[in-house]
Amino acid sequence: MDSARGDTVNHQRTLAIGLILLLSISGAAIADTNEVLTHTSQTPGAETPISRTIELQTLAKRWGLDQEEYQRYLDLMRGPLGKWNPDLDPLLALGMFAESPQEEQRYAELYAQQEFDLTGRTLQFQQAYRAAFERLFPNAKMLDHRLLAPYFAHQQQKSAMKDAKRLAQKRFVDGDRLLLFVPTSCRECLPVISRLISLLSSTQQSGVDVYVRDAQDDGAVRAWANAHAIKTAWFNGGNLTLNRDEGLLQRLKSQSTVSTADAMPIFLKRNGRFFQLSRESLGI
Repeated sequence: MDSARGDTVNHQRTLAIGLILLLSISGAAIADTNEVLTHTSQTPGAETPISRTIELQTLAKRWGLDQEEYQRYLDLMRGPLGKWNPDLDPLLALGMFAESPQEEQRYAELYAQQEFDLTGRTLQFQQAYRAAFERLFPNAKMLDHRLLAPYFAHQQQKSAMKDAKRLAQKRFVDGDRLLLFVPTSCRECLPVISRLISLLSSTQQSGVDVYVRDAQDDGAVRAWANAHAIKTAWFNGGNLTLNRDEGLLQRLKSQSTVSTADAMPIFLKRNGRFFQLSRESLGI
């Protein structure tokens, strides 16, 4: 009986040792597998220095730069410059932050060359496009200007208003003439004329030309001057002339894109061109 019990104990010990060995081997195998999986999952996504260098060299070559210059461009774009100007190209960025006049000159020349080449290619393709259009559609107009007439009229009006505003805000220059069209009965004429003359006081060979509307003859103009107490000193100094309006206002209004219901329209004559001004812009 003791012998049988001993055999049983030995058998149990053998099973336990075998189980321990089996678990140890299985654990080692699992650990090795995890290590391999971890290493494998990390390897494919990693970029090698060689591929990165080739990429930088390719991008730099497109702009006529070397790898170091292009890397500096990337560094600049990671800072405030890239935040506020995300679409800035390498030549402009490097030129703006050149480290020497020689560098600045080099980037400027590269930029000019690329712009020149791009313009040439654009014009060349434009000629090819025009030839293709005329060949494919010989009886069709490339552009119907009638459809653009409202657009051009609007742009002309905007341009005229901008010019008038700019001229009104700008100091008057020598030779400027201010044309004032007045009615036969006018309470505000004297202060308006005085203001216009003062605006031209710092210029030479300038003055105000007053046109009396509906005046039948020169006698009516003189009568208007006497009735409104026009100062004779203004005439003597060449600062003022009195005239009959013989259709000039109508012609200027037909040419002007600025509509106004002002009873006393004012125009600036400069270098043979006429610009309608508002009284508000002149401080009147």
